[in-house]
Amino acid sequence: MSMLQTFQLYEDAHPPLMEAATDGTELLELPQEVLMDIFAHLDVPDLVRAGSVRSSQHAAYSSQCNTAPCRLKQTPCLLYTSQSAGAWAAGLYSLAEKKAYTLALPDPPIRRRHVISSSSGWIITADSWRKLHLVNPITREQIALPSVTTIEQVKPIFNDAGVVQ
Repeated sequence: MSMLQTFQLYEDAHPPLMEAATDGTELLELPQEVLMDIFAHLDVPDLVRAGSVRSSQHAAYSSQCNTAPCRLKQTPCLLYTSQSAGAWAAGLYSLAEKKAYTLALPDPPIRRRHVISSSSGWIITADSWRKLHLVNPITREQIALPSVTTIEQVKPIFNDAGVVQ
C-alpha cells in the first residue's frame, strides 16, 4: 500500500475536527490555561478575533486581557475617535496589519472624553463632568475612578461660581 493510500485510509477513519464541528458535533475544548498561553503570543487584532469564536475562548480572552502581562514585543495599535464612527465607537488601527477596526465602548461616549494616559492596554479618560474612568477598549471593561479632586497631589481650580474647572 502506498503512503497516499495509507493517509487516505487514516483520514476516512479520523475526520478532521472542523468537519466534525460542521456536522453538529462539538469541538474539543482546550483548558483555559492552554488558551491563555496561546493568546499570550497574539497581537491585539488576532486576540480579539480569537476571543470572539466561542464562549469558552472568550473567557480565556478576557482573563488574558485583564490579568496576564502584555506581550513585550507586540506591535502597538493606535486608538482614536472620529465623528463618522459615532460617539460610542473608537477606532483601533493595527500597525502590523495596516488595518482599522471599530470598537464599541460603554457610556459615557468615548468621543466626549479626554484620554489622560494609557498603560498595558488600559486608558484613563475624563468626561465633561471631570469623572475619571479606567477603560479597557478591547474587553469593554470600565472602572469608575475617584474624583480628581480627591487626589492629594491635585489642586482643583475653581471658576468665579466656585465650580471646579
